[in-house]
Amino acid sequence: MSLCRFDPQSPRVASVSADKSIKLWDLQAQKATVSISSNHGNVISACCFSSNGHFLCTASWDKSLKLWDLQGGQFRSQGGTTLQRGHEGSVSCCVLSADAGLLASGSYDRTVALWDPSSLSRTLVLKGHSDWVTDVSLSADGKLVASASKVQSSPVKLVELQNLLCLQCEECGKPFPVSRLLTSDLLTRCVFCRLRAPPTYRPQPPPVT
Repeated sequence: MSLCRFDPQSPRVASVSADKSIKLWDLQAQKATVSISSNHGNVISACCFSSNGHFLCTASWDKSLKLWDLQGGQFRSQGGTTLQRGHEGSVSCCVLSADAGLLASGSYDRTVALWDPSSLSRTLVLKGHSDWVTDVSLSADGKLVASASKVQSSPVKLVELQNLLCLQCEECGKPFPVSRLLTSDLLTRCVFCRLRAPPTYRPQPPPVT
């Protein structure tokens, strides 16, 4: 067994395993009542419930995340729904916001990804860690995300989500985050493209008097 999580709304626990299976345990009956073949291609590393217990998200070393609708029961025949545009590395952790309107995941590719569960799409990628992300957490109001990394000397990263915009780089076409507090009209390229380009402004020496 890799990890287990309590359902916040009922006496049950979800567990995920290296054998790529998911089990739902009834705490009153003290036994597993549902066993699911996840169809993940590798170890399931993490899972999380929505606050109402209707949805379960699983993260895997196959670089993907899946969302399971436990209320409707369709998962028994249809399986989970894979979120689009997964990580470039194995996914190590995931967490759903209280209203299930936001999902955050961390990965061996050293990034934190933010997802819109309703559209099953990735909305933002946050970079900054120098090693793989071991855990992510969302504040109760969904405005802050914190992430931790494998490197002991690496500080916990805290990002204020309500002040972030996602822009598309005019040079490489990739999305990049920028603070709303900055003048976003001047930021048309991601930091990698800006670093590759020579500076356009060169300070001039003062006139000789």
